[in-house]
Amino acid sequence: METKFIETHDLANVLNLIDVAAKKGMFNGDQLSAIGAMRERFLNELKQQAPAEDNVSNLESESTAFEVSAD
Repeated sequence: METKFIETHDLANVLNLIDVAAKKGMFNGDQLSAIGAMRERFLNELKQQAPAEDNVSNLESESTAFEVSAD
């Protein structure tokens, strides 16, 4: 069995954090392609680790519980 250091909830939290930061305009235009590519890799890994979990398939349609401060 392969040891996983990053669990599915960690991946979901990173995806939510990226989404909240993007909605708040915290990324510059020249950063968007790199951040989008990273988000896709995390989403694919999350789907691979937990394909049967309903929250994975609904991840992009749900609102997030994170609040990101621009302080």
